[in-house]
Amino acid sequence: DATVHVVKKGESAAQVARIHGLGLAELAELNPRLRLSRLAIGTKLRIQAPATLEAHASARLGGDAPAEPTTVTAPSKPLGALPASPRFTSTPMPHLEQLLPYQVRTRVADLDQARRGMGEPGAASNLLSSLHPVMPPMSDAEYRALLPVFSPADPAHLDLIWPVETRTISSAWGPRMRTRVVRVRNQRKKRVRYRGRHRGVDLNAPKGTAVFAALDGEVIFAGRHKQYGNHVVLDHGNGVVTLYAHHQLNLVQAGDIVRRGQKIAEVGRTGNATGPHLHFELKIDGVHQNPLPMLNDEEEVPEEMASRNALVGASLGTSGPGALR
Repeated sequence: DATVHVVKKGESAAQVARIHGLGLAELAELNPRLRLSRLAIGTKLRIQAPATLEAHASARLGGDAPAEPTTVTAPSKPLGALPASPRFTSTPMPHLEQLLPYQVRTRVADLDQARRGMGEPGAASNLLSSLHPVMPPMSDAEYRALLPVFSPADPAHLDLIWPVETRTISSAWGPRMRTRVVRVRNQRKKRVRYRGRHRGVDLNAPKGTAVFAALDGEVIFAGRHKQYGNHVVLDHGNGVVTLYAHHQLNLVQAGDIVRRGQKIAEVGRTGNATGPHLHFELKIDGVHQNPLPMLNDEEEVPEEMASRNALVGASLGTSGPGALR
């Protein structure tokens, strides 16, 4: 049936709407009895209203019968010539450091260290000469003025965007059984089961799936850890911190300012992971919290940000800064 879409594994309502050229609100209107935030595999979603073209036209005119055709008469006088289209000239794109952060941004701390003369002689001149030629030389004050800022989060009213489009939870927040290896008296290794506590949520997603920042914030760590593998930590202000782990690729570095819905990494299985997935944590004032109640089930990444994410991924490939294997 061309008017029905059957939900497949890993598909979300936002993905189904995008496939069929619909908005999330339109899809919700077509399926009023379904909860789009929790779709089961095999759910049938209506993607087209079962109405004919005449019925749509009649509804728009406010009657049951089609409107009488109207006759359009040609003007008695010929139309004048259309005005010439204005000509536009290309201008430099403003705030280039926000659009291409991996090419033109250098850590402020590194600049400060070089300008103070720390390290080898001539470190300041060597560092400044290594900057990408897209931007002209500038002073510390000028550079700091260009750095983007963000509004600190409100811990009492957190509204997080889902960090991946797929919303399949493989391991929820709270207690769970774990396995570890211990040595017994004869020095043999033995696997034992124990009751642990999961301090985040695991979201299943194929390898290479985009990982999004849940809120505006600053990258305070982007690197590798034995357990987390490649991971990113964001500080959103007022004690709110999020962590994203097990990436195959990090796309940001410490000191970057990121926006809500911005692609910061790609899903992988590095560190202590049995398969590709995203491990997502939320801390408020240093205490782990269950992030699920604070995730926005209806919001999707805006088109403008999605376009930017696609450009960043295409420009970096797998060899950009933060590509930690």
